[in-house]
Amino acid sequence: MCGLCGALGAADHWSCGGRAVAPATPAVERYRQADAVNAVVSHYGLRLKVWNDRYVLYGRTGKSAVVDHLGQLWPLVEAFAGTEIDPLDPALVCRMRAV
Repeated sequence: MCGLCGALGAADHWSCGGRAVAPATPAVERYRQADAVNAVVSHYGLRLKVWNDRYVLYGRTGKSAVVDHLGQLWPLVEAFAGTEIDPLDPALVCRMRAV
C-alpha cells in the first residue's frame, strides 16, 4: 500500500473516544493518550509520537511503525521490545509510581 492510501480513513477504535467528558479536541486527546502510553513503553526503550491523526511507534534501533489506534499498539510494542509486556512487572509498576 502506498503512503497516501495508508494515511486515509482509518476506522475508529473504542480507545479513540467515547469518554463521558469530551476532550477539547481530538488532537488534544491523542497527545494525552501518547503521553500515557509513553510512561509505559519508555520502560522498554520505545517511544510513541502523534503523527497526522495517528501514532508512530519508534524502537531502539530506529525501526518505526504507523499505528491507527491504540488497539493496534500493544502487539507492536511486544514485537519491538522482543518480550511480552507484563503490566504487573514489579519494575514497571515501580517506574509508573515514580511518574
